[in-house]
Amino acid sequence: MALSRGTQPPIDASSSGADLRRSIAVVAVLSALVAVPVGLSLGMSWLDMPWAERPGARPAPDWVALPALRATTADGTLVKARVALDVPQRSARSTIEHNLQQVGLLLEVSVAQQTREQIGSAAGIPHLAEDMRDRLNAYLGADAAVRSVAIQDLLVKPR
Repeated sequence: MALSRGTQPPIDASSSGADLRRSIAVVAVLSALVAVPVGLSLGMSWLDMPWAERPGARPAPDWVALPALRATTADGTLVKARVALDVPQRSARSTIEHNLQQVGLLLEVSVAQQTREQIGSAAGIPHLAEDMRDRLNAYLGADAAVRSVAIQDLLVKPR
């Protein structure tokens, strides 16, 4: 079939329908790629996340993790522990971080004042943490520079 200059080839209706369907599919996929993340982010903003800050809530602890503590109790039992301190004030935090050796010695003195039975009792760890906090606050010269002491991975050498 020869075409003359001014004539157009016949349009195949099935190919134009396929092109239209392909274009609609591409637009739908692109729309979904944009709409799904936007929809999720808007939907998540309505949910109350348990970790989200609530107005008037107490601020989260600002922990200072100390190197591993190794000390001997009053009755000669070896104790190993990891200790973290809740220190909200920057000045106290800086003092602790710059004087880790002295802070470690204070914590060792707290352990040395206890016996194996005292540490192993029901109130042993809370009592030890309170004693550590009191000694650190006395060292820092502030009433509440260290809010609390968390004793982690306390290991007492078996007899």
